[in-house]
Amino acid sequence: MSLRWKITGMTILSVLLTLLVSAMLVRQMINLSEEQRLREEATTSLQQAVRILDETGISILGAKVNDPQLPDEARDAAKAGQYITYRALIDGQEVIYAAAPVSLGTQPAVLSLSVSWASSQQMRQSVDTALLWAGITTLVLVSAIGIVVVSRLVMRLTKGSHAARAIASGERRVLVEDSIGKPFGGKDEVDEFAGAVDAMARELNAKIAAEQRFSADLAHELRTPLTGLVTAASLLPDSRPTQLVQDRVAKLRNLVEDLLEVSRLESRIESADLATVQLDLCVAETIGRIRGRRPEQCAELELHLNAEGSEVRVEPRRVERILENLISNAWAHGEAPITISTRGRSISIHDQGPGFPGSVLDNGPERFVSKGGGIGLGLTIASGQAQALGATMKLSNDNGALVHLELQPPAESELR
Repeated sequence: MSLRWKITGMTILSVLLTLLVSAMLVRQMINLSEEQRLREEATTSLQQAVRILDETGISILGAKVNDPQLPDEARDAAKAGQYITYRALIDGQEVIYAAAPVSLGTQPAVLSLSVSWASSQQMRQSVDTALLWAGITTLVLVSAIGIVVVSRLVMRLTKGSHAARAIASGERRVLVEDSIGKPFGGKDEVDEFAGAVDAMARELNAKIAAEQRFSADLAHELRTPLTGLVTAASLLPDSRPTQLVQDRVAKLRNLVEDLLEVSRLESRIESADLATVQLDLCVAETIGRIRGRRPEQCAELELHLNAEGSEVRVEPRRVERILENLISNAWAHGEAPITISTRGRSISIHDQGPGFPGSVLDNGPERFVSKGGGIGLGLTIASGQAQALGATMKLSNDNGALVHLELQPPAESELR
């Protein structure tokens, strides 16, 4: 259930409970007030009847001497010399008795009369009807106002969540506080929360930008001396030490090139030169080139092409960078065989190793974060190149590490 309906439901329930309690209290107060009025009316009428009886010996106003229907408790209290009123149920009807002691010659007696509640029943029914309609009207109005206010709040929170997701995806110019709009008046807690999120995003963006600048500057600074080192290593005489030096220099050069590539991808300054190609043909040619460069890593690589006739919109060079890094990552951290398969407009890369760590599945690939044996650039480059292609790369564990790459279809103009 959404927050809108939770708050609306709680508002309606609170209003309904308040109306019920208020109606019960008002009804009880009316009953007490009406009972007090009837008691006073009965007492006043009895006093007049007692005076007339004493003066004329005639009973008026429906007063009765020694009424057999008068409850015993009221009769005994009146015989004790008191004016009393008593609420009783006679023949299924509520009445108020008023009783007082009188003397008929030398004989003591009790004079009483009754006032029926029926005279006030219509008034109480009218009050109940008025309370009912007032409650319904209040409930509808308060619920409508509550829905409007809650909808506005939920809409602002929804816009804020969309802005936060945009920030998480790399949109650094988005501000949550600007996206959510203004409340009905002044600032509220949602504005304070949005401001806190924006402040946090600015701090994180500043740190990320500083880290990216450092990586890019480091790679550029290393590139110049590394070029000379590569040249010098190539001039060394053939020997086992020379091979070790050249191997390490080559690894260092690849690392610097990877750092530069990551910096370009993270700065989003690159744009892919997309073209429509046959997926199976593109993958087959790409794997062939990778086998030539990395025969050891591709020794137990299995290729299954199941996307016959399927066309995708890609830049083959970037697809090659993605597959090469994923194969290298699978070879370094997984177990053979490495299986690459195509189906529809997707490519899957699967190995039989322990799978991806939970942090990678939860947060995605991060540079300089690896479970061992590397510095975490392979998955980062593959993910960045996939974004540049407009493709979707999903990581999962299914009896090993599984990477699923969903590519873009051809443009509509090319399908016609």
